[in-house]
Amino acid sequence: MNVNLNRRRMKVLAPVVGCALLLLSCATGPSSPGGSTTSPSTPAQPKVVIIGLEADREPDSPALFGASGSGSSALEHYYAFHSALTVYDPSGTAAPLMAQKLPSLQDGDWKVLPEGGMEVTWKLKPGILWHDGVPLTSDDLVFGYQLNVDPELPTKIPGSLNNVTGVKAIDDQTIQVTWKTVSVEGGISGYDGIPSAPRHLLGDLYASGDKQAFQNSPLWSTQWVGLGPYRLTQWERGSFMEGIAFDQFFAGRPKIDRVIMKFLGDANAIVANVLSGDIDIIPLGAQLDVPPLVPVQQIWSASNGGTTGAVAKGVRTLYLQFKDPGGPWAQDLRVRQAMLHAIDRDDIVANLESGLTQRADFFAPIGDPVLELARSRGLPEYKFDPTRAAQLMSEVGWTRGPDGTFRNAAGPFKTAVATSNEGANPQEAAVVASQLSAAGFSADPAPYFQTVANRNEQAMNFPGTLIKPLNFSISSPGSLRQSQMGTPQNGWAGTNYGGYLNPQYEDLFRTYANELDTGRRQEALFQIVKLVDEQLPVLPIFYVPQVFAFRKGLNGPGMTAYLQAASTWNIGSWDISQS
Repeated sequence: MNVNLNRRRMKVLAPVVGCALLLLSCATGPSSPGGSTTSPSTPAQPKVVIIGLEADREPDSPALFGASGSGSSALEHYYAFHSALTVYDPSGTAAPLMAQKLPSLQDGDWKVLPEGGMEVTWKLKPGILWHDGVPLTSDDLVFGYQLNVDPELPTKIPGSLNNVTGVKAIDDQTIQVTWKTVSVEGGISGYDGIPSAPRHLLGDLYASGDKQAFQNSPLWSTQWVGLGPYRLTQWERGSFMEGIAFDQFFAGRPKIDRVIMKFLGDANAIVANVLSGDIDIIPLGAQLDVPPLVPVQQIWSASNGGTTGAVAKGVRTLYLQFKDPGGPWAQDLRVRQAMLHAIDRDDIVANLESGLTQRADFFAPIGDPVLELARSRGLPEYKFDPTRAAQLMSEVGWTRGPDGTFRNAAGPFKTAVATSNEGANPQEAAVVASQLSAAGFSADPAPYFQTVANRNEQAMNFPGTLIKPLNFSISSPGSLRQSQMGTPQNGWAGTNYGGYLNPQYEDLFRTYANELDTGRRQEALFQIVKLVDEQLPVLPIFYVPQVFAFRKGLNGPGMTAYLQAASTWNIGSWDISQS
């Protein structure tokens, strides 16, 4: 089967940005996929699924409290061993998980307060048990929130909880969440929402005031007691995590008896293990680049060996450094337009991404109504055009010298293309730098080590330009806010790598974030997309395909919403076919 890229228009969650998925290929097996055989006289063997992840993505905790792995890899552990109030289905529609229902304005359990802010009431499903058999209560969510906001604990969950002012228990099965402002995020509480923690196990230790002993408790790591479909039974650091099906899981006992997460050396090791049959699935959270997965797709297409695919999780982006006002791009919009015209994004897609994704012209998901608005209203797309780039540079006083490099009175145009040294990133930076240089923008690749302690500081203070993904989320339209600038005070955390500042952008995001009406919210989002497209504080390159692969006979993994790019979001329903 040939590799294909298909766009799939997804049902859109009304109050949030739409969801779009990219399919790399589907090479499914015959009607009776392989597996171990059984007979009436032979007891069925336990079903086991083995998941492969890179070694440096091993978590600190399955609970997502504190640093729990890199990117969406953390979610693979979370969904196997823990649980949340809500989850997204593959179309991006929110659904209750531990909650009885989604709160709504119509039902009165989601209230906009006259003085501003909101009160959102959540009711737990009955019969939810921790893995030690103790019932979950609303006090466990109050406790989890208390831990998350404790400034002395490294238990910060990414998301919107900084907009929450309090969580209180109404009764054993009900919590009320108070918000500072009106926000569509009030009706969603997934992995980055109100957390739950086992108060019966950790409450006394926390109350003792010894925060260091609390942080060092094995109950956060190798002895984690959670709420998920699998109960953690063994964790060999640097090697694997293992769990068994939790018979009393509130959504029903998982169909697969045992799950093993193996931590392997690198992408090549993961690919070799899935082709040899030593692992069953490369999940989305493995965060492999496209090139390593291509051999798997090619081999499986010929042998009906399994399925490969991808979720379009964001846009690969060239960030521009605005902290230095002397940068040519910071001084004139036409320089930024010229730089984007100089990048042959279609060539990058064809040669670096094997044609398995597509050029990004706007910061909006494929299939999203806002993307269609951007096209129908004629927003500029800045396609590859070195001649137009030269014209724009000439307008602002830059001419090409004998060596082909743009020059003005201050000297030649010189910049760097920074990126982390992970995977195919250095090659990508080299290609972008080469294309810019060929068009007259002298550029050199400048990879930095992802494993160093100050990598976040390096990313926030890059020289010239930086390649990083801008991942789609409910809050991603605000990625370039001033509050997202990394500083020593916030540990260099954030997503505004270039230090872009624009009061109009800040106002548009506030309108978007606080608007509950679907139509007005969509228009506010379009205005953000329009401003970014017309001002180009960041340059879009291509849609980032987050890839996965699973063998024939493993049923259940596959497409998921980019809002929770983890294959294990539904691991409790996976099964292994028996012939």
